[in-house]
This record gives sequence, structure tokens and C-alpha cells, in this order.
Amino acid sequence: MAEKVKDLNLERDYKKYLYFIDGSGNVCRKSKSGEGASEVLVEKAVDRDNSYLYFIDKDGDVARAKRATREKKKAA
Repeated sequence: MAEKVKDLNLERDYKKYLYFIDGSGNVCRKSKSGEGASEVLVEKAVDRDNSYLYFIDKDGDVARAKRATREKKKAA
């Protein structure tokens, strides 16, 4: 379902950090304790498209999946 966008092969430590892609397309990590600022690991990793959800997959690469859309109900 998801397609790889960029190969990064990040070594991750999920016990200490949360990994995410911010609004600018940077790959970041933040301490799970919530203390401190987020740290940018890779700048401008992807050019974001709002119709996709971007995430770090199990291989440490950037992947994306199509966002779910709501269907409008027809008036009876």
C-alpha cells in the first residue's frame, strides 16, 4: 500500500526517540520524555504533497500512503 519515496537507512532507537517528518519535509526526532527541542536528522528529505501521509518505515526509509478521504453523503 505504501510506496518508498527516499532511501535513508536510518538507524533508529524507538525506546528513546520518536521519529517523524515535519511540515517542511525534514526528518526529525524528539525525545519520548518530551523534554528538549526536536533534532533535524535529514533536511529537505521530501517535497510534501497534502494528499499523502508521510512516515518513516521499518527499514528507516521515507514512505508515503494515500490519505483517506471522506465521502460526502448525498441528500435524499
